[in-house]
Amino acid sequence: LYLRKLPAIEAIGELVGRAVETRRPVHFTMGQSGSLSSSDGPQLLAGVSILSEVATLCAKVDAKLIVVECHTDLLPLVIDTVNTSYQIAGKEVPAETVRYIPSGFSYTQGDASLIVRERVAANILVGAFTHEAIFFAQAGSDAGAMQIAGTARTAQIPYLAVMCDYSLIGEDLYAAGAFISRRPEQVGTLVGEDVLKITVSLLTILALILATLNISWLTNIL
Repeated sequence: LYLRKLPAIEAIGELVGRAVETRRPVHFTMGQSGSLSSSDGPQLLAGVSILSEVATLCAKVDAKLIVVECHTDLLPLVIDTVNTSYQIAGKEVPAETVRYIPSGFSYTQGDASLIVRERVAANILVGAFTHEAIFFAQAGSDAGAMQIAGTARTAQIPYLAVMCDYSLIGEDLYAAGAFISRRPEQVGTLVGEDVLKITVSLLTILALILATLNISWLTNIL
C-alpha cells in the first residue's frame, strides 16, 4: 500500500530546480538521534535512500548540495552515497559537499547557522530528529527555503508538519526510502506490515459483528 509516489518525493525535483534557478544550495541532513545499530537505524537508512535521489538530481543539473552529518557510524555511508550518485551522473563531487558536525549543541547551532548563512533554496530534513528539528525548520524559513521534512519520531512530527511545505509522517518516511531504493528487505517489511494491519482490522470488524449477535468466541480469542 505504501509503494506509491508521495507528494514529498515528487517535490524533490521541484526543490532542486528552484535551487538551480536561484543559484542557491540544497541542504540535506538526517538529525542527530540514535545510530545505525539503534532503533532509529531504519529511519537513518531511509534518509540515506532519499539522499541518493537528491544527490543524483543535484549532480545532473549542477545544483550545489550541502549534506551535514553528525553520526560517526553513518558518515562513511553518506560519503559513499554522495560519491556514487555523482559518479553515475559523470560528475566530480564538489569540495565541502559533505560536512561533519559533532552531535549535540554544536550540531544544532552549527547547522542552523549554516542554513541561514548559505541562504539555502531547498531544505530537506529526513531522518531521526530530536529538539533540533524545529531549529532547522525555522532556519530554513528564515532563509526563504522550500522545505521537505520526514521523521518517525512522533514528538517532532507536529513541528515539521506545520513549518515545512511537504511532510513524510511516520511510516511515509520508510515508504519513501523503500520506493526509491527498491531494496527487497525494505519493501518486504512494508508489505508485511500492511498485511498485518489489514488482517487485524478485518478480525476486529468481524469480532464486533459477532459480538452484536451474542457470539463471543472470536472476541475471547482476540
